[in-house]
Amino acid sequence: MPAKADLYRTAARMLGTIDKSGWVLRYRYGDRRLLEDVVLPALNRDPGVETLLLVGCAWYTRHYPQLLPRKRVTTMEIDPAKAAFGGDSHIVANMADITERLPPESLDAVICNGVLGWGLDEPDAVEAAFAGAVVCLKPGGLFLLGWNDIPPRNHCPPESISALGRLEAANIPGLEIHSLVALERNQHCYQAYRKPEKG
Repeated sequence: MPAKADLYRTAARMLGTIDKSGWVLRYRYGDRRLLEDVVLPALNRDPGVETLLLVGCAWYTRHYPQLLPRKRVTTMEIDPAKAAFGGDSHIVANMADITERLPPESLDAVICNGVLGWGLDEPDAVEAAFAGAVVCLKPGGLFLLGWNDIPPRNHCPPESISALGRLEAANIPGLEIHSLVALERNQHCYQAYRKPEKG
């Protein structure tokens, strides 16, 4: 673990130096480009969104908080070594433990992309993670899910997750659609949900 953490810290420093030169190394695939070029900028422009949680960190997500300069962004990642790729406000935790780390109704948006089926796999853990996200969302808050609809990554498809039944279908920020396949080769899907307003 220390060797991996050192490697990631070194990579983060090198990437940060490159970023400062004005040339940000990014994942080239269309699903990530859609998130970076459309979804996150739309969230940044949304005056109703102040606090966001980005779940899942890797070298290609390190600049995501900078794409949301008007917002208070927290990142979450289960692997402590990947904290080097997190934001200034970072939580090392399993998403299933989200309610132990964040207060109820404290978030305007949760983005969970590339986590379901990539470590968050067991049905009980998925339910705990998504139910916890619902608890942490403010009324009207957005939950954006990115997942791969191919085996073995689709063991817990969204329609099987009862916690998502507590949310309403919503449009993906920047788009006029609730769900889309953003990358055909791995069936990477984005789906948006909203916590109902109290009433």
